[in-house]
Amino acid sequence: MVAHTLRSTKFKDLPIPTSSVRLAEASASIDTIGASAYATSAGVNIFACLRGQFGLAESARMYSLALLEAGYPVALNDIDIDAPHVFDDRSLDDHIGTNAPYGINLIFVNPDYLAPALASINNAKMEGRYVIACWFWELERIPDNWLWALNHVDEIMVASNFVEKAFRKVTDKPILRVPIPISCAGDSGLTRRQFGLAPNKFVFLNTFDFNSWWCRKNPFSVIKAFRNAFPTERRDVQLLIKSINGHRQPEKLMHLVACASVDDRIIVRDEVIDRRDMHALQRCTDAYISLHRAEGFGLGLAECMAMGKPVVGTGWSGNLDYMTQDNSCLVNYRLVPVGDEEYPHSDGAMWAEADIEHASALMKRIVDEPLFAQALGAKASEDTQKRLSPRAVAGIIAARLDEIAMKRTLFSRVEETPMGGENATSTWS
Repeated sequence: MVAHTLRSTKFKDLPIPTSSVRLAEASASIDTIGASAYATSAGVNIFACLRGQFGLAESARMYSLALLEAGYPVALNDIDIDAPHVFDDRSLDDHIGTNAPYGINLIFVNPDYLAPALASINNAKMEGRYVIACWFWELERIPDNWLWALNHVDEIMVASNFVEKAFRKVTDKPILRVPIPISCAGDSGLTRRQFGLAPNKFVFLNTFDFNSWWCRKNPFSVIKAFRNAFPTERRDVQLLIKSINGHRQPEKLMHLVACASVDDRIIVRDEVIDRRDMHALQRCTDAYISLHRAEGFGLGLAECMAMGKPVVGTGWSGNLDYMTQDNSCLVNYRLVPVGDEEYPHSDGAMWAEADIEHASALMKRIVDEPLFAQALGAKASEDTQKRLSPRAVAGIIAARLDEIAMKRTLFSRVEETPMGGENATSTWS
């Protein structure tokens, strides 16, 4: 049974990408940042794993696209690090180059990979720049072994109030909070049949990356909640658990498949698919559920809300920036200690344990009360399109970048003006 189920864990009609990862050096430093020839250059140089198939890389692409669509000057640079991910997203290839002409660098690499990332960036692209790092974290306390990275950046960008609060505890450097921009564009047009989904059943979707720690994403509670909500004789519902990188943790994937195989209404698919195909998959399902123990933002929840899908999610952490009692089903929870080996750098940390009974009741209500589900989805779409639109997000980032550039320009002029000179005071007028 398990062997048969494993053979069914990939979408039959979709390609399976292969990894292309190269090594990078493991140490680097940034030169002292001050006024330079770049101080007056409007625009931003973005450095990220722009071809990576993982959360932070996808976020970098989404922020980059928002700025590009807004017409803000952007120079995209793909960086090379040795990480356990697939690197074959080509959606921004037409925009990726090797130049860094602007005075501000925006780097999308967490501190645990920052040293090799900086080693892969030419020193000339770092010298004299104002450096902003976009970082994600899912617990209330920043790891001690991340703190060194604060000395190598001027500012931090985060996607949610939850992450901002964590960094506020360890630094007084500026923190820019900007939600991930959500766009429903780019649907490949694939159908339920091509995804192996029943045409006339109500389908719940749950997604996660094994590299993002499955204990945090908590798919087993989703299975429990689904089976608790819908007895086996009820045949009008389906649950699809879509994961990636299960091949890197085969024992855990086998365990997940074994848990799902006791109920033929539950499907497990593990593979990387194109972002356009992912949008099509989200469209083909009826609702999204995440019983996460912690989220820095919760991209899957936000994307499905933007599509007008009713969503069920744990009422804790980064997703509360856009999920409310009016536009989603927030699941009750209790805070529990993070277990040994459940998440890195988690000594003494707490996270949420979703209430399975409450989650089951919400899932059942969404299926049994279609008018409620429809109204919830409509409100979700309305709210996310206001708060998380690419135009709104680009405006927030551009305003901050322009503010930094202006201050650096003034600082540069002050340095160039002799004390007591005739232009010494007019610089600031």
